[in-house]
Amino acid sequence: GGYQGENKEMLDFSVNINPLGIPAGIRKKLITGIDELVKYPEITGVSAIGKIANDLAVRPENIILGNGAIELIYLFARSMGPGKALIIQPTFNEYERALKLYGWDVVHHVLTAADDFTINPEALAAAIKNEKPQAVFLCNPNNPTGRVYSKGFIREMLEHSAPEISWFLDESFMDFSDESGSLPLVKEARQAVFILKSLTKFYALPGLRIGYGVGAVPIVKKMESFKEPWTINALGLIAATGVYDEKDYAKQTKTYIQSERQRVFEALSKIKSLKVYPSGTDFHLCQLLTGTVAELQRGLEKDGMSIRTCEDFIGLDDSYFRIAIKKEADNTKLLTFLKNWRNE
Repeated sequence: GGYQGENKEMLDFSVNINPLGIPAGIRKKLITGIDELVKYPEITGVSAIGKIANDLAVRPENIILGNGAIELIYLFARSMGPGKALIIQPTFNEYERALKLYGWDVVHHVLTAADDFTINPEALAAAIKNEKPQAVFLCNPNNPTGRVYSKGFIREMLEHSAPEISWFLDESFMDFSDESGSLPLVKEARQAVFILKSLTKFYALPGLRIGYGVGAVPIVKKMESFKEPWTINALGLIAATGVYDEKDYAKQTKTYIQSERQRVFEALSKIKSLKVYPSGTDFHLCQLLTGTVAELQRGLEKDGMSIRTCEDFIGLDDSYFRIAIKKEADNTKLLTFLKNWRNE
């Protein structure tokens, strides 16, 4: 993902990676662990699974590792279907691509700008009752809208749905939020839940491709039966065992993102040429009220910046764009450009 052009110095607001960079402790472990590359890594990453399970206070049987969270999206689709899936839109495009690739029928429950792209529980429950899907996909916090739901909200939705439905909850951006996520739903084991976690966004390690899922044992076992061996490299496994030891880094990140997100939101709210939507994570969805995002992108790139245009998301169009929270000076540069773009 991200900007793919020739400008190596491009300030890329399309990539939602922790602006604080790689944690010092992880960096040291990766450098020290370079000699591990002369050995084959563990086939399934059993040691990392054990460490994460201990960190989360779940059983190792609840955990599966992936070559980035993306591998587990495709693995879920391949192993749990085909069937019918309902995706709450607008959201990450790869769910639909993975599901259709493996023969699923896909239906969409599309949220609207009029409701700030927020789920109406009654409307969703009615859609699920009508469509009778085998799986429901919800990104929380949602990409690209930034909307985040509490574990109580999620629990209530699950309790009012058929028990045979599998819920795929993508929490790749949850660590940036003020919510704690839906892990208790896995521990309670009342519903078939699979929670996707990315380690590369919050810990600034996208090049390592490491993520994991925590879910109901039957789902994890089914996914494992379809999983190729050795999909996680040795350095990825080293990082996976160490990320939850980075407590100071996590606290520092949350403090910074919370403060800077509010500052950026308030500044965007004052720009008359656009509308910004409230966010609970490390990016904002915006809509241009004048001009086109394509024009905006061209202007930004001339000034060494890039954004994520959102015309390819179901329920959005070419007036929407998404911007990540970066370092304060970088954010200020973008805000200044946006304020002046239409000569405000």
